[in-house]
Amino acid sequence: MISHRTLLSSVAAVVTAAILAPPAAVAAVPSSARMVALGDSITRAAVADGTQNAQPQNSWSTGTSTAVNSHLRRLEAYGVDMTGGNYAKGGERSVHLATQATNALANANADYVTILIGGNDICYASTPSGTTPPDAFEANVRKALDIIRAKNPNTRVLLASVPSMMSLYRIGQQNFLIRTRWNLIGICEVMLANPTDTSSAANARRAAVEARVDEYNQRLAKLAAERANVFYDNGAVHNAAFTASDLSVLDGFHPSISGQNKIAQVAWDEAVRQGVFDVD
Repeated sequence: MISHRTLLSSVAAVVTAAILAPPAAVAAVPSSARMVALGDSITRAAVADGTQNAQPQNSWSTGTSTAVNSHLRRLEAYGVDMTGGNYAKGGERSVHLATQATNALANANADYVTILIGGNDICYASTPSGTTPPDAFEANVRKALDIIRAKNPNTRVLLASVPSMMSLYRIGQQNFLIRTRWNLIGICEVMLANPTDTSSAANARRAAVEARVDEYNQRLAKLAAERANVFYDNGAVHNAAFTASDLSVLDGFHPSISGQNKIAQVAWDEAVRQGVFDVD
């Protein structure tokens, strides 16, 4: 069963694996809880169903659609009256997290917060050296965590790892339709420009981008290690085995409905493994 204390430690985990059946002892579960999602267009579920709009109802974190078994929906399966707020915004970088956190917590505390950020810290740059420096990335996330802690030190936060840009490249590099979408849109060109170019210079550029992603994830792990009530997914999202079907048919970049479910799945599994969820 899920204990009151442990359940309230975990909406920050992440979402979509096995659908959990409601426990026998519902009395042990809090009657209500509030969770908040911060981040970028991934958590906003941009173009997930192939249409040109954000779809927060399909978010891996606070989504309410039956198409995605979100963290919020998993907790509702335990009989918890969940309230979710999705404050993620397309195009935003780690520097915007503090404002998101301030807005999210302006009128109410949160029991759980999920954060998935970093893609735009990479993709807004034209060269690997132009991406957000790791020290700045860490400081930006730290500032948001400080805001959350100041509002309520008992709020639990899940830091989802930055997805692998190299894995994304390798999927599209072998797929004509995805490459065509990348070229037409000009998306994340610091990593995805000229995907069939395998020269040493192009490979070095991509390797430098992925190294920066790895640095971001190391900083997220550091922040979680030094703070109570903050959890890192140990690279679960970064290492997820995505395929072409997990990418939106619109841009070949953002997660599709399948991709949103996969993010939810791997993050939930890791949260359970860490004991964030008591599912005895």
